[in-house]
Amino acid sequence: MTTPAPKKETTMMGNDWQENDNLLRALDEAVRTPDPTPPAVLEAARAVYTWRTVDAELAELVHDSRAETAALAGLRAEEAELRTLSFAAPGLTVELGVSPSALLGLLVPPGPAEVTLRLDGGQTSTVPVDEDGCFRIAPPPVGLFSVACELPGGRQVVTSTFRL
Repeated sequence: MTTPAPKKETTMMGNDWQENDNLLRALDEAVRTPDPTPPAVLEAARAVYTWRTVDAELAELVHDSRAETAALAGLRAEEAELRTLSFAAPGLTVELGVSPSALLGLLVPPGPAEVTLRLDGGQTSTVPVDEDGCFRIAPPPVGLFSVACELPGGRQVVTSTFRL
């Protein structure tokens, strides 16, 4: 009987240390400098993100004091310091006062809730609403944004997107 020859072990890393170092450097570089995300993938991600509020009720802009001021420009001597906006949805009105330092909000009818400021870039900021329906978002947002109201019972109302 003949004895079979011992099998050679194969390893992931070769015997050449320089080859191993080159492989490790290449792996390190690949991890440190990832390829940029393709624009089509970013656009698809944004599209999917917008569906997160598909079941939310839309509160449409029904009043903007800036538009009213422009229409009555010849009748007033001075412009109001606080711009006001009203958004209406069935059973809920979101009133916003815009000052240089904050958005001052009121939910009608009043009650405890949470309000989330949603910026166009995807950033969010959540603030509590007190039992009187009042909330404050500081500083006021720049660019396009919407306000989402999370009400008791899981009801969600989102304002139309707008710019101050």
